[in-house]
Amino acid sequence: MLNLMKISSVRSDIVVVGGGIGGICAAISAARKGLTVSLVEKNTTFGGKLDYPRRHPFDFPSSTPQIYKRETGLANELWEKLFKNNQEGTYVSQNRVFHDWLRQEKLIRFFLSTDVEEVTSEKRKILRIVGRNRRLNTSIAFLGKFFVDSSGSGILSELAGFAGDKGLDINETLPFTGKTTVFGKQTTCGCLIKIEKSEQNSSFVCPEWVRIKWEENEITPRLNLLKSLDSNIQGYHLVEWQSATGENEKDPLHLALAAWDFLKNRSSVSNLMNNFKLVSISENVLPPYSYRAEGEIKLTLNDLVGANNLDDSVALGRSPISQNISLTFSEQNSFSLTRPFEIPLRSMLSKECKNLFLNGSSASSSELTSRSLGFPNVAAQMGTTIGNISYLCLSQNRLPKTLGKKGYIDQIKNELYKSNHIFSLKGFKDYDNLSLEAEASASSTLDDWGILEGSVERTIETTKCLIQFPVTSRQIEKLIANLLVSRGSSLSYKLLEGSGYHKSIAGMCLHTGKVNVLSDQNKVEFECDVQVKQSGWHFLEIVSEKQFRVPLFKDGAVGYILHNQKEKKLNSLTYNSDYLPIVTNSQRPSPAPKLEIFPKQSSFNPCNILNHTFCPDSHPGLWISKPTDFKYPEFVELEWNDEQNISRIDLSFDPTYEFTYSEETKLEKALNFHSLVKDYKIYSLDVQKKSKLIKTVSNNQLAFRSHVFEPFQASGIEIEILSTHGLNRAQIYQVRIYA
Repeated sequence: MLNLMKISSVRSDIVVVGGGIGGICAAISAARKGLTVSLVEKNTTFGGKLDYPRRHPFDFPSSTPQIYKRETGLANELWEKLFKNNQEGTYVSQNRVFHDWLRQEKLIRFFLSTDVEEVTSEKRKILRIVGRNRRLNTSIAFLGKFFVDSSGSGILSELAGFAGDKGLDINETLPFTGKTTVFGKQTTCGCLIKIEKSEQNSSFVCPEWVRIKWEENEITPRLNLLKSLDSNIQGYHLVEWQSATGENEKDPLHLALAAWDFLKNRSSVSNLMNNFKLVSISENVLPPYSYRAEGEIKLTLNDLVGANNLDDSVALGRSPISQNISLTFSEQNSFSLTRPFEIPLRSMLSKECKNLFLNGSSASSSELTSRSLGFPNVAAQMGTTIGNISYLCLSQNRLPKTLGKKGYIDQIKNELYKSNHIFSLKGFKDYDNLSLEAEASASSTLDDWGILEGSVERTIETTKCLIQFPVTSRQIEKLIANLLVSRGSSLSYKLLEGSGYHKSIAGMCLHTGKVNVLSDQNKVEFECDVQVKQSGWHFLEIVSEKQFRVPLFKDGAVGYILHNQKEKKLNSLTYNSDYLPIVTNSQRPSPAPKLEIFPKQSSFNPCNILNHTFCPDSHPGLWISKPTDFKYPEFVELEWNDEQNISRIDLSFDPTYEFTYSEETKLEKALNFHSLVKDYKIYSLDVQKKSKLIKTVSNNQLAFRSHVFEPFQASGIEIEILSTHGLNRAQIYQVRIYA
């Protein structure tokens, strides 16, 4: 029961509970549509799983095999803010970025240190929630038209008494293995320990009341700890416990001391640990069981694996699939899917409540599925969707369930698409885009990456690799690769077409051959002469008994990627591949192998900007100019046969989509992606081709820019690129124009 203190009230259009990245994106996307938002967070800081002490990874590089997998839309806006404002590279500094991001939105009021204690509902609608601010010791009633549960624990549904589930699903079948969920007294725990160097050697005697032994733990968390120590003994290390059954409940203190006892006294590194000390132990960082309200549909792991196309899909998820309720911070005991999974609106709506949205782990799903939905980048996509749908509901006076029905769902998809939010595996066709009827031309076009001069960033020594490259022609006659091969080498090669989602996996073999190298070479020719069945990504596999070297050139063109053989078998069960792609870990484009393709390809033509996509899929999908110092601007021009009425122009620039954020926060060297356009101008053209400047943008920091104008008529539009954030080429994915 609440105490009888006076309760103040706050009224807003949307009340979001949970200040993790999912709640942040829900609040910002709603506020940018003109809705007032109350954001309620129980902790003293924003970030949720991304905050200290949980330090959950925002992303895992091998979540899917697609090279260009990073999310677009609102989540993509976060990177520039982290690059620019997290200059200390710490979790405290990262949290300040989240805080600043929210403060820029004037329609958002946020309430930290506030626990939700009561939910009042009537006639299948939430009327208000009451939270207690621990810092001020006051209670606040939050009233709104819609409520968003982004708490990670499903607290709104549980307190309101709405039907739902909590705990593991006894009969859920695990994908790939066919086994059912392991039940028993699941004793799982995880904490972060901090190790520092000691001024003198010290011993450690484990207390008698610590009744567990580290050796009783499963092998995977034990190996993970040793791997972490091998990287650097000093600093933070994740200690996890994994067990299907157990008589003793585990807690962070017992677990940490058991691990420390093993490291100091019985491990293979005990002699190295003599002059180190254990200085801190965090709280339990593993997520508790969440309460998942019953929705119109309940997602299971097999739904995620099946990658079905759903009519009401409103977000794409990308995360490892858990096979166990522990080890949620690592890829061990997880499977990586070959493609993202669709998230239907039906799983994000409570069946018993008309005005409640369910985000992340709170969505209608099984417990293990909720772990995947609660992954930060997935919750961010769901939150962005919820903010946009809330706006449509209020502007049209309709309930979310109504908008999810056939005949209405396209309104949601159209709204999401226009904010550069990807929500479907099969894409979306925007028939309102006037640019699709235009002719495109450019000042210059990068014709052949393979012959472009450039400096070598690094050289890879290997005996087996894949070179990924784009193909637009109907035939491949031969390939010439920049390779450093010694005399007497014999190279076996295969030409493979791409398969699977976005043609991102090497599939059917189109040609095989062998090249005997009679003298040292820095270029090798591979004869093919095959008909191309489908355009898109293709792969050249090269295998040799003797090592050869592959130079990777700085600032590679989109689509040219080296996949090197794995050095050893990984513990994680990922998608079936013997290769790992070498992609950038900085704001520069990935270093790329040089490959000449005959006949020459037209992979980067200006016509690419006249499409339905705004990031790479099975093709590069963008216009790239020739290298330039921008002494003279580069430009693309769109022209129609007749004048068009124009009121909005959307531009999608290149923010290096192969970059994925590191698993831990860190200091980045540059303030933004080098490939991103920085300064540009927009001109309109009349029927006499006379140009008029209608927009000048300086110091652009965003991948997606939408410009709204008083309606005007034009027979053409010109986008003039004056500079980038460092790259010596202009790169644009899409130009959308609306009446």
